[in-house]
Amino acid sequence: MTADPLRFTALMADAVETCVRHVESGGIPFVGLLVADDGWVSDPGVNLVHETGDPTAHAEIVALRQAVRTRGRSALRGATLLATGEPCALCYRVAAAHGIAAVHFAVDRDTAAAWGFDYRAGYEADATDRQPLAAAARHLAVDRGLAPFIRYLDLHRHDFTSHSSPTTT
Repeated sequence: MTADPLRFTALMADAVETCVRHVESGGIPFVGLLVADDGWVSDPGVNLVHETGDPTAHAEIVALRQAVRTRGRSALRGATLLATGEPCALCYRVAAAHGIAAVHFAVDRDTAAAWGFDYRAGYEADATDRQPLAAAARHLAVDRGLAPFIRYLDLHRHDFTSHSSPTTT
């Protein structure tokens, strides 16, 4: 199966809506999912860092873990990772190490930073942008792409005036 941009756009739009619901249930605005070459789509992974205390439970990694449990490790090779927010350096590294072929994101790192989630320092620390997967990653614009970030800010506006901004993807 070849990559279908219209299908990716529809899947990303669904991921954004899942992300809004995750934010409304107390999560942060990051969701990841995988699309395999044979058309299989993973369940969305949501960021569970705060809920679990696991610093590696980023949305993309949660999606990868679920995919491995469902279909085995070989399911990752050649798959496309869709993410509501551009993956952080850790997520790019894990995705590349497990054979993810492409990454598409709804909100880029600079926009995420402007909305209170600034994880850009990690890119320089491990030269993420020189990795082929990160260098080839693409923005996939969808309606309501910013909705999870807007909703998060609406729900946590008081946190931004009295505490430091969140930074975990």
